[in-house]
Amino acid sequence: REEERGPPQPKAMNQFIQRVANYVANEVLIKGLANSKTFQRFALRADKHIGEFKGKTNQSLNETLDELHKTAAEAVNAASQSSNTGSLGAKATAGPPKPPEAGFAGFISAFGKEIRKDLGMKN
Repeated sequence: REEERGPPQPKAMNQFIQRVANYVANEVLIKGLANSKTFQRFALRADKHIGEFKGKTNQSLNETLDELHKTAAEAVNAASQSSNTGSLGAKATAGPPKPPEAGFAGFISAFGKEIRKDLGMKN
């Protein structure tokens, strides 16, 4: 059965060489960087700056959300107050609106209102 398999295929050999090269590179890099004082200082500074940036970003985001919440609450309060007092002012105290007139008289009345509105005249 040894004769049937033949020599190792190039793909399998390439994968083996790639794994060995990755292992050696990782060992050299990791041990080299772990023992490097310069890299350690860089890592500490980078971590410090990233932490400060995250803190500032969170603070800014929280302030923006607080302002948004305050504005939304004010808008809701203003809307509820205007609905309680009536958005039409003095007309709100007159009672429910009157239905339009029926028949030909109602048509003429509505038609006249539209014409006056189109011409810019007051009702």
